[in-house]
Amino acid sequence: EFARRMYNPNAKVRFRASYFPFTEPSMEVDVECFLCGGEGCRVCKYTGWLEIAGSGMVHPTVLRNGGYDPSVWSGFAFGMGPERITMLKHGIQDIRYFWGNDLRFLQQF
Repeated sequence: EFARRMYNPNAKVRFRASYFPFTEPSMEVDVECFLCGGEGCRVCKYTGWLEIAGSGMVHPTVLRNGGYDPSVWSGFAFGMGPERITMLKHGIQDIRYFWGNDLRFLQQF
């Protein structure tokens, strides 16, 4: 529901198993590419899908390193990058602009 409200009420959404070193098991949420409608383009790396969130159960080693006993404690991690929403809102077609350190671009937001 969240992805449809943020991107497109008719957008296709999928959940898929994934890998992150800090969670086990892990999964990702993808939404149909808002630029190409799932046909494939540079933004979605020609897959038709955009990863919008990742999640999983916190890996026991992460808990241990944080001072928590994984036999007593567990955790759920969830993360979402704001870049995709900003791309949609402002018509930006290349996510790399966000990491280019060009202040002329970044100061717009």
